[in-house]
Amino acid sequence: MTRFVVVFAVMTPLLWNVALAGDLEQYTKKVEAEGAKELKVSVELGAGEFTIDVADMAEAAALEAKYDRRYVADYEINYRVKGSTGILDVESVLRRKKNIDTERNLCHLTLSTRYPATIDLDFGACDAQVDLGGMPLEEFRMDIGAASGEIEFSAPNPSRMEHFSIDAGAASLEFNRLGNANFDEFSFDGGAGSFDLDFRGEYHGESMIDIDIGLGSADIILPAGVPVQIITDNGGWLSSVDIHDDDIEEIRNGLWESDDFDEAGTRIVVELDVGLGAVDIYFKK
Repeated sequence: MTRFVVVFAVMTPLLWNVALAGDLEQYTKKVEAEGAKELKVSVELGAGEFTIDVADMAEAAALEAKYDRRYVADYEINYRVKGSTGILDVESVLRRKKNIDTERNLCHLTLSTRYPATIDLDFGACDAQVDLGGMPLEEFRMDIGAASGEIEFSAPNPSRMEHFSIDAGAASLEFNRLGNANFDEFSFDGGAGSFDLDFRGEYHGESMIDIDIGLGSADIILPAGVPVQIITDNGGWLSSVDIHDDDIEEIRNGLWESDDFDEAGTRIVVELDVGLGAVDIYFKK
């Protein structure tokens, strides 16, 4: 059985006038799970300051938003249950696409850790703070534009994630404890930006990491003590890859391995493709 719940933030004429005067419209909503056993979450937010975190709660999600009606028409939350899956769509509807004061659109979304989930995030020009530590994630995708922020997995994912992908534009982003995402495959495509990718965390089995850097730069931290293989195209004369560790051996041009890589059951494989950028790789506890 499929059930639909559509929620719109509604403005009265009085509140409209207050918003135009500079006050922020406030909107809160809790989304009941309605018997769902797992979640499929899609979040599409334009310009603003966005926070996503998790909590142990019976509800599927909770949202708090404060926004200026001159920039944002409303927030839409669509939730329906199909079979055993709760399908949650969250969107901010912008009145205009340019010259938006991001401090006038604030959104805080909390997701429940009680339900295995797949998550798809699409962010525009924003300041983003995301911590999904401890959430049972099976798949995660993020598409983020001209943004700054921090994405973190502060606690291990109790589920094994098959695919974890990030597509970042002209951004300045920091990713922390990505190893806690517990992924099979991780892919990162970075444009003209600056990226800090910290892959420390808890690992089980083999994890594949594919990183493509265009015009940007990246600092990559790999967990010391976990066997690793690094494969790179070695770049051109306008790109560089520097590995800051004397214990990893260059097997041949563009291939480095830890001594115990071949025999390891838990290990990391990193493939790097660098265009006109620079990548530095460090190993830390």
